[in-house]
Amino acid sequence: MEGADQESSDAVLEHVVDALYAVAPTDFVAARTARVKGLRADGLRETAKQVAALRRPSVAAAAVNATVRADDPVVARLEDLGARMRHAQSALDASALSALRGEREEVLAAWVAAAREHAGGLTAAVEAEVRDTAVAALADAAASEVVTSGSLTRALSYSGFGEVDVADAVARTSTGVVLTRLEGGRGEQPAQDEDEDAEEPAQDEDEDAEEPAQDEDTPRPATRSARGGAVGDLEMALDAAEKVVAAARAARKQAATDQAAAQEAATGAVSRVEQAEQLLREAREESERAVEVAEAAARTLEAAEAELRRSRQERDTARAALEEAEDR
Repeated sequence: MEGADQESSDAVLEHVVDALYAVAPTDFVAARTARVKGLRADGLRETAKQVAALRRPSVAAAAVNATVRADDPVVARLEDLGARMRHAQSALDASALSALRGEREEVLAAWVAAAREHAGGLTAAVEAEVRDTAVAALADAAASEVVTSGSLTRALSYSGFGEVDVADAVARTSTGVVLTRLEGGRGEQPAQDEDEDAEEPAQDEDEDAEEPAQDEDTPRPATRSARGGAVGDLEMALDAAEKVVAAARAARKQAATDQAAAQEAATGAVSRVEQAEQLLREAREESERAVEVAEAAARTLEAAEAELRRSRQERDTARAALEEAEDR
């Protein structure tokens, strides 16, 4: 694709993404199908394929997107605090990180409250994922960009080590650019076309089957069969979806393994820190005892030296008296 055509395609995709991720998760598939049909009718088949591949956001991701799209002040607070925390972390400034701990808890609480306000009632499990997503944004600049894009597709988490995994967590262009919400408010929700003969993206069935656990609170749309004559496109899309699912399963398994290893390492580190703290306490106590012994020894030495001087004086006096007696 030529440079100008690519820019035009990305611009169209950006507008479509802005509209799609402004709708409720329950309406996403229908809205996406309508958009795909419209793009194909306009001859934008490549853009239509990219739109068909867009993932429906999880409940937690939709709550985050709603908060971002509402321009809630907590979004700016999260970005500012994250920048300061990452700077302190890179500078190994433990005192600065400690000083930010209270503000961190305040921002996280405000973030969850804002998501609850803009997305409606959330379960405790979804609120936990919303909070974990904010923690990831504080820890990692790439995660912060994804979280504040307004087109998040799944919740994020931070293990406490390394970078945050943002793979398949946000809508992107074909060149990998994160698609952020357009300035000026929410995207418009497309009207549902009553014509059900539009080609349904093949990954919809797979998407509903492999939807993350947090979507169990969201009613799932009925799976529709793909109709029409584009069988070849459907087979290609289905094959791509199966590969994505397989890769996601492998990534989830690896993430679980990495998390277990990280937890074990963290436990060992805590144990070593506790041992070091115990040794430090013992060393301090030993040092204090040594100081006490040294001070007592100094007092004993001083008394002994005074006694020695007195004894020498008495000896000299006695010797002088003896010599005087002998002279007589």
